[in-house]
Amino acid sequence: MDPNTISSLEFTGWSSWVTATATVVLSILTFVYVWLTRRILGAQSSPCVIISVVHDDTRPTILQLVIRNIGTGLAHDVTFEPSRPIPFHAWGITIDEAKEPKIINHGPLVDGIPALGPGEERRIDWGQYGGLSKYIGEEPIIVKCYCKKNGKLMPPKICKLEVKSFQGTDASERDPGVKSARELEKIARELNLLGSGFHKLKVDLVEHK
Repeated sequence: MDPNTISSLEFTGWSSWVTATATVVLSILTFVYVWLTRRILGAQSSPCVIISVVHDDTRPTILQLVIRNIGTGLAHDVTFEPSRPIPFHAWGITIDEAKEPKIINHGPLVDGIPALGPGEERRIDWGQYGGLSKYIGEEPIIVKCYCKKNGKLMPPKICKLEVKSFQGTDASERDPGVKSARELEKIARELNLLGSGFHKLKVDLVEHK
């Protein structure tokens, strides 16, 4: 066989192999690109429900539980699984003033939320620093937040409910109206003491000439 013919056949075979390989590689890269694009678009429209503890800006001593969908998709069938019972209305500014709290047995944390849109939230008056500290102690309450996207259960978000980090903080520094409310609370406590007989009210009459 003519050497030139052999070389031509070898080149044709090599060219076909390179073309086939390139086609396979291109197909794989296209598949990976489409898969990653779907993952990115899916993540951008996924719900993400969390629960956190915040100051109530209008009431200086009140801490609230806030359930919020911080994702960009609609969350369905939102439920919660706490590591231990969650207190409710745990009042008392200091530990010495702490009242026996109730345990949450109804509402969104127990009954769940059928749907929660992006940015939507639920707020619950949780209590005050002293009452919550006495009940919770040093160990936070761990809450697993579950929700569904298009009927599919999403991985749970793990949140901690604690009050230790609020020690020494005061929302009244951010709002003069809140500071006034705190002063009114102090006045109310003093009036309660006066009414209980622990203090005697002394009134001096000054004659103006």
